[in-house]
Amino acid sequence: MVETLSQKEIEALLTALSPVSAKDSGASGNKTNSQSSGNFGPGQSGQMGLGSGNDGFGQGESKSKGPGKELKVERSYDFRRQTKFSKEQLNTLHLIHESFVRLLGTDLSGRLRAYAQATLISVEQRTFEEFVGSIYNPTFITVFRSDTLEGKFLIDMNLKIVFSFLDRLLGGSGVPLNVLRQLTEVEKQIMQRIMIGIIDKLRESWQNIVDLAPVIELIESNPQFAQIASPTSVVIAVAVELKVHDITGMLHICIPYNTVQSITHKFRAASWFTSERNEPPQTQVEVITEQVRAVNLPVVAELGSAKVTLEDVVGLQPGDLIITDQRIKDDLKIKVGNLIKFKARPGILGKKMAVSITEVIDPNEDIKEILP
Repeated sequence: MVETLSQKEIEALLTALSPVSAKDSGASGNKTNSQSSGNFGPGQSGQMGLGSGNDGFGQGESKSKGPGKELKVERSYDFRRQTKFSKEQLNTLHLIHESFVRLLGTDLSGRLRAYAQATLISVEQRTFEEFVGSIYNPTFITVFRSDTLEGKFLIDMNLKIVFSFLDRLLGGSGVPLNVLRQLTEVEKQIMQRIMIGIIDKLRESWQNIVDLAPVIELIESNPQFAQIASPTSVVIAVAVELKVHDITGMLHICIPYNTVQSITHKFRAASWFTSERNEPPQTQVEVITEQVRAVNLPVVAELGSAKVTLEDVVGLQPGDLIITDQRIKDDLKIKVGNLIKFKARPGILGKKMAVSITEVIDPNEDIKEILP
C-alpha cells in the first residue's frame, strides 16, 4: 500500500528547501530528521537529500516511498522491436562469423584463382521486415534449411560480386556487368556450386555450437519471394564484405530467432571456446588428411634413360635409335613426383597405354634414384 506524507512532513520538506540562516539551519535539519525519519539516511539532512542530484529526487529514484516514485524516468518500449538476444549472445555470434569470414576468404581464393578477401562488417538483431527492406532487387538469394534445427536460413549476395564471380569462373578477368539483371538458369547452376562451398564454410564455423547439416531449398532473385519469417520476427543480420581484386560486394546472412531458439543457451563465449579447445585432435588429422588426398601429383612411368651428348641430340633424325638402360624384361619405374614409389609392367587397356603395378616400394627404404 502506498504511504502518503502527512501535512507536517510536507511542511518540513518545504522548510528544508527554503533558504535559512546558519543558526536556524541546524534546528531545521534536526526537525526534518525527527519528522521524516526513514525518508533520509542517518546524518543526512533534508536539504542534502533533496538538493543532491545523486542522492535525492533528481534521478527519479528517491528513497522516500511517496512522491519520489512519480519522478522516475520513463522509457518508451517498441513492442515491434523486441530484444531476443543478449549482448553476450551477440558477441558469441560475432566470434562464430569471424571464423566464417576467415574460412570464406581462403575458399574463394582457391575457387576463383584470385586473391579474395572477406571482412565481417556487423552482427546485429533486426526485424525481418527491416532486413528485407535493406536488400536490393534484383539480387541473388539462397534459402537453406537445417536438418538439426527448425526453420530456415537466408544468404543474400549482391549481384555486382555475383557477376564478378561468374566472369572469372568462365575465363574472364572478373569484371561485372554494367547493367545488373537476373541470372539465367545456367548462371544459377554455376552460382549454386559456389553457394554450396560458402554454406559448407558456414557449417564448419558453427560446428562448435551445432551441426547445421544444411540443405538448399530455394534460389531466388526477388527478396519478397523469400519469406522465411514473419515481418515482425526478430532475426540476426550478418553483413560481410567480399572483395576480389578491385570488385567489392556485400553478402548478408539472415538467421531468424525462431530457427535458433532451441540452442540460444549455447551462445556463450565460454562454451564456444571450450568446445573449440576440447575438439579431439583426430578431427584435425582427418581434415588435413582429406585436404591432402585432393592434392594433384604427377605420376610418370619411366621407360628408361640414357646419357647422350648435345651433338648427338642435334644430329638425331627419324629412324635413329637411342639405347636406354632399361631392358625389355625389367619392370618399369613409377615415379610420384621425384620419388620412385612403384614398379609396373607396361600394357594396353582399351585404346590407351597402361601399366600394371607389380611391386610397392617400401617408403622406409633409402631411395637413391631421385630426379635432379
